[in-house]
Amino acid sequence: MKYINNLAVKMSISAAVTLIFANMLNLQFSTVAAVIAILSIQDTRRKALIVGKNRVAACILAIILSFLIYKIIGQNAITFAIFLLIFIPLTSKLNISEGMVPAVVLSTHLLIANPINLYWIINETLLMIIGIGIASIANLFMPSLQHKFNVDKEYIEDSYKVILSKMAKSLVTYTVDIDEEIIMNALEKRINESCERAYKIVNNSFFKSESYYTDYMNMRKNQFDIIKKLRTHFEKFYMSFEQTYMISSFTQKVANQIEEANDCEELLDELEILKNDFKKMSLPKTREEFENRAQLLQFLNDMEDLLNMKRSFILNYRKYNNQK
Repeated sequence: MKYINNLAVKMSISAAVTLIFANMLNLQFSTVAAVIAILSIQDTRRKALIVGKNRVAACILAIILSFLIYKIIGQNAITFAIFLLIFIPLTSKLNISEGMVPAVVLSTHLLIANPINLYWIINETLLMIIGIGIASIANLFMPSLQHKFNVDKEYIEDSYKVILSKMAKSLVTYTVDIDEEIIMNALEKRINESCERAYKIVNNSFFKSESYYTDYMNMRKNQFDIIKKLRTHFEKFYMSFEQTYMISSFTQKVANQIEEANDCEELLDELEILKNDFKKMSLPKTREEFENRAQLLQFLNDMEDLLNMKRSFILNYRKYNNQK
């Protein structure tokens, strides 16, 4: 069953089955139906539905337009150019450009048909129906990516925990682990791959408007951008204060609670208390202290953005579930 999910295998099987059906019906240019089937194989069900619909519309338009032009004006290179001048802009205007190439091929059959009659109209229509129809059936067989997505999600959350824990340590040691950059690069690559998987999962569903997978990955991707921003602050930290240790402890707490289910409400409340406590502390005595304290506050503000992003995702997801 896993092999049917392979695009190359689906294209091969679809082309062979299409060719068999077309030959059984004694259709002219039967190989064209196989080519249409190959072109109609897509990597998601929703995309396949859209492309298939557009190809049917474009092919029907091409057959009708070709019949009228070639029947009235004649069958030659000039009339074929006239057909293209009319047909190509129409496909663009009607947003059915995906079907332009196979539709033009069908038109060339009518261009050389002698004479153009109902037989040829039926022939071209059946080539279209069989090619797109067989491909549509094949497109129903898509791999389940949810398990891989769940593995990605666990990897991303674990990586965030590791990175934030390292930040908590670096705040008070002024050192950055050698492997942190390696972790960040691997994480960024995994996030991009998982975003593609999330898109495919959502677009493999006909009946659900569920966008949880893409919403979750967008949230994690935006958090990753904030984490990169948090890392830049360490270039300017070179003094420790009471606030430094408090923020370090809070950062470690965030790392420990990075999992998906946490709505961050308690963390955000604690962060607000932390900010209020900072306001009550003595003011910095030197310019260097002021700059470092300001950098710490900016670090905390960015951490707040990180948490708010997660909380917004959780609240929106809960609201969606309550409306279902």
